[in-house]
Amino acid sequence: MHPDYEVGVQSVVYAERTLSELLTELDETGIDQLELWGHHLDHEDDAATIEAAEDALAAHGVTVCGHGVVDLDKTGQARPHFAFADRLGADYVTVNYPPERDDITEELIDLGEEFDLDVAIHNYSSVHHDDLSTVFSSIDDVRGVLDQFDHPRLGTCMDTGHFLVEDVAPDDVIRELGDRINSVHLKDTSDAEEEDLPGAGRLDLPHLLGLLDEHADVDAPLVIEYELPDERATAALQEAEQNIRDGLAERGPE
Repeated sequence: MHPDYEVGVQSVVYAERTLSELLTELDETGIDQLELWGHHLDHEDDAATIEAAEDALAAHGVTVCGHGVVDLDKTGQARPHFAFADRLGADYVTVNYPPERDDITEELIDLGEEFDLDVAIHNYSSVHHDDLSTVFSSIDDVRGVLDQFDHPRLGTCMDTGHFLVEDVAPDDVIRELGDRINSVHLKDTSDAEEEDLPGAGRLDLPHLLGLLDEHADVDAPLVIEYELPDERATAALQEAEQNIRDGLAERGPE
């Protein structure tokens, strides 16, 4: 039987909006799962702001499925983010840090166990980073850490768009990393936009989702993520949501 995936969105899609504005825009979609970026709500915000945000999320019927992406460059930085994700009821934290930093990996595993949260290593590309040695950008980058630290709380958030920019086929990522994929950012790249909505460019969504069925075991929502002009954000999100739901329906026989 095919997994019954939910569809979510990364709040970076609405980078120029407040959380309140974002939630109002989501009312125009069928999406009620949110991976919450710290720009919209952070552990350093004052108590009144956090409480008001929690009330707004509840009023709009939106669930925080994950928190991130959290950028780390040394130990001691991650704990407040995990505590915050736990408070919000998230299931995972997406993280970005230098692949060679075993000390950060060890700390993340300990925090994942302590807070009962999955740790999702997020891959990046030259779209946002000039020095790719400081981020996970290849299958080998991710696999090297996952092979060294074989822990059920540690996995990867596969960002399809960033892999595509680096000419890494998401098909290969799914086949090679399999059940270590614990979350997904669906992003595309096209002739029109280096970061485009899923289904607008190179992604074959029915094929990709079928491979996830076959090789992975993702419990988290399929999260839509892109950085397009703000005036296009909601229309693009509606199109992306439909593309993914169509792709789920077209996966073929169970």
